[in-house]
Order: sequence, then C-alpha cells, then structure tokens
Amino acid sequence: MISENLLEIPADQNIKKMVKKCSDELGILQREAYQLGLPVIIVFEGWYDGFIGEIINRQLLPLDSRGFDFYYTNTPTSEEREKPFIARFYQKIPPKGKMAVFDRSWYMRGLIEYLLSDSEKFKCCSLSKKMDMEEILTEPAQENVIYTDKFTALMKTINNFEKTLTDDGTCIIKIYFGARKEKRLESRKRLKNLPYNIDTRSTENIYKKDITILKEMLEQTNTENAPWFLYFIDTEIDLAVLHTMKIIIDRLKLGIFNAKAKQAAADSDEKIQNKDVQNKGLPAPIFDHLKTADLTKSCSKKKYEEELNIYQKKLAFAHHSLYLNKIPMVLVFEGWDAAGKGGCIKRVVQSMNPRHYHVNPIGAPTDVDKKYHYMWRFLGGLPSCGTTAVYDRSWYGRVMVERVEQFTPENDWRRSYQEISDFEKELTNSGIIVIKFWLHISKEKQYERFTARSINPLKQWKLTDEDWRNREKWDQYYEAVNEMIDKTDTKEAPWVIVEADDKYYARIKILKTIVKRIKEEIKK
Repeated sequence: MISENLLEIPADQNIKKMVKKCSDELGILQREAYQLGLPVIIVFEGWYDGFIGEIINRQLLPLDSRGFDFYYTNTPTSEEREKPFIARFYQKIPPKGKMAVFDRSWYMRGLIEYLLSDSEKFKCCSLSKKMDMEEILTEPAQENVIYTDKFTALMKTINNFEKTLTDDGTCIIKIYFGARKEKRLESRKRLKNLPYNIDTRSTENIYKKDITILKEMLEQTNTENAPWFLYFIDTEIDLAVLHTMKIIIDRLKLGIFNAKAKQAAADSDEKIQNKDVQNKGLPAPIFDHLKTADLTKSCSKKKYEEELNIYQKKLAFAHHSLYLNKIPMVLVFEGWDAAGKGGCIKRVVQSMNPRHYHVNPIGAPTDVDKKYHYMWRFLGGLPSCGTTAVYDRSWYGRVMVERVEQFTPENDWRRSYQEISDFEKELTNSGIIVIKFWLHISKEKQYERFTARSINPLKQWKLTDEDWRNREKWDQYYEAVNEMIDKTDTKEAPWVIVEADDKYYARIKILKTIVKRIKEEIKK
C-alpha cells in the first residue's frame, strides 16, 4: 500500500534555511555519486499545475549542470513512434556517475501510447491528434481498463525495465505529486503571476475519473528497489521543495551506501570468484543443442547457385511486403569465428532494397559504451516500421565473450539471460520479427579455415591473435553457447542452429528460414 510521505518539521524551524541546508547536501551527494560511478534516475510524475515546474527546477539548481541531463517527456517524435515503446527511454538512461531527471516519463506516456490507444474500447481521443495528456485522461475511465492484457503488459514492461537498471546498480527515485482539491484554488491564486502554463482541465474532474487506474499503476510498480514516494502539494512551495529534497537525499544516501557495499564485496570476492571458476569449470548445459546439428549436410555448387537465385528473389518480394505492411524485422547472426557470418549476411542483403535495411557490425564495447548499461549500445540500431536491422554479433556477447573471458562477474551475466529474453519479448510485442541464427561448425573445420586465411593475402586481415586465443577456449565457449540457446530460445524469438561446415548449405538454409518466417508473419 502506498501512502503519503510526510516530514516532521518543528514549528520553530525556518523552512528557507532548511531548504538551503538540503541544497548543499544534495550537491555533495551528487559529487559522491559521480566519484562512485553511480548512475541515478529521478522521475517526477503527477497531476501537473504550474507550481510543479518550479518545484522540479529548485531540485535541479543545487546540482552541477554538467552532471545531469533533464528530459521533459512529451508526445513521441515520428521516429520514436516506430520503435518499441521503452526504447526511447532506454536510450536516455544515464552513464555511470551521472543523473537523468525525467519530468514525466514512461508512466504517463505509457498510459497514453500503450494503453489508451484503443479509442473504441477505451473511448479516448485519437492519438493522431495533438492533444495534451490531461485532455485524454479526463475521458471517463472504465473499471476493466486496469485488468486488460494491455495494462498487464505495460506494467510488466515498466517493471522489467526498472529491474534491469536497478540490478545493474542504477539508483531510481520516483516521486508522484498530487494536489488536494481544497488547496488548488489557493495555489493558483498565489502562483498566477509565475511564468508557468496552468491547465484548468487538470483539477477535480481528473481525480474523480481516472484516479483508479493511476492508483493501480502506482501500486503495481511500487517495487522494493524502485518504490514510489507520494507527496500532496499544499500552497507552501518552500515546504514542498523541502519535502521533495529530503526524499531525494534519503534515496541517494541509500544508493551510495549500496554502491559502496557492492564495490567492497566485488573487490574482496574477485580473486576467490576467479579461482572458483577455474577450479569448478563452467556450469553444464541442460541440453546439448549443438550436438543435434548434422554437420555433414552439404549442397553442391550447382544446386546452390540455382537455389540462391530462387530464394534471393523470394526474399526480395518478402522483404518488400514487410515494407508495405510496415513490419520491422531484426536478424541476429551469431556463431563461431570463421563460421561464415559475413558471407551469409552478404547473400541475405543482396536481394534487399538498401533503403529498407541496415547492418550493425558489433565489436568490443568502447570506453563510452562501458559507462552505460550493456544493452544501451544496441538500441540505436533497432529498425523502424517496414525496415530490417541486421546484427553481425549482438547483445549475446554478454553471455558468451564476457562470460568466458571473465569480463563480467558471474552473477551479472547469469542475470542477463532473463534480461535479454525480456528485451526480445518487448521487441516482439511491439510487432518486430526477431530471427536469431547460430552458425555452427566443427572445431576441425574452424582450424582448416583459420589456416586458409593465414596464407591468403586477401583474407589475412580477418584473422587475429584473439581468434587463436578464443579457439583455445573452445570447450568453454561450447558450454556457454549451449546454455545461451537453452535459456533464451523462446516461442517469439527462437534460435535457428545453422549447420555451417558447408557454406553453401548454410546460406540457403538461412534464406529459406527468413522467407518462411516472413510469410508466416504476414499471414498473421
């Protein structure tokens, strides 16, 4: 149950002096969070009148402007509308040591875009028109809205998003502003000379009509690591600023304490953990998926050329149908070094319109990438409506390279299985077709191709010392791949294991798979 957060203030205390003291403390905590590399998200939501803008602004004034980004979340742009709902917020998460302040966020935008878009069922205004949030939410609320599949999916999306961030160490502070009915007229009279737009629609009628669904939203997203803090604003702005600052300060202190504890534990356990991994080896997979692949499968050159011509033409028409139907698609290519990913991608995109696809070659994360959550760097490449995004390696590096090379603590990469599945679920829920390929070759075939590359002047650039080092850890990667497939193979985004000892066979199988999947999705 969520209740209002009240601050006990002695009658003889000077509110302005208390605000000044809290302002100084807030600045100190920001610098401490920066030194610890603690990312912080502050969310302000609520029924908006002009005074809320002033309250938020006074929270920002004590902060170093170089250490935070402020986002006012309004109607999405045309480009943002074509991406998954949560993606545009994911791209605004702060790097390590910085803050992101949201004046409105995924909560109110979610209710409008994700839940209230069905105008017939919910009798809300069409989102194609330029309408304010209050205008839409003042429509009569239906009691069954909060129990619909859409609402359940929205709450799960938000909770998964916030859990992914808090599990990674982000401190999330969520404050919901309310204003008591009996104080609204006084507030407006007192603040009528301030330069804020006061929307006369967002008053008592909203409380009567939509408070049920809002209360349900707050309750379902009031989690242990990202709880809601309610504050009902009176006419005293200084008092409201003080209360809000105290909430932020208390949560920042807790976030800093947890960050220090986590850092100390990581430092003390690092040697023990590395030793344990070396001694016990990696966990055995539930099922050896790679063993089911028949690597003797092959295709003659003549048959390959005939089928390549046939299925590239089919793919050209199928891909055009995606464009006409505004259906986006994500193709993920993973596999062993020298398995032929580049050649397969080349044959796939040969038959596509270059206006409607882009290839994302994924390498090692840069220093900038490492400051953010590991999923952040992949979001910019997601496809818009009717286009295709091809990932040459992807977010699965988290549970393969980072796991085997011990770049990431075990608890973190193990947690990533569920985070990746939730992410792909969000993609498919948004209407994106997700097809994932693992190109599998034998250890002997890899050695043969490595050797051929080493003596071919035109292909020597493809072979690096790192490739040879990775080969020495074949068994560890083998187990990691099997566990990855086992734990991220879902109905909506299944893995396709491609027998790639014969490159001709692998290319045709991939083309056939994509064409078949597009036809199935178009029928839906």
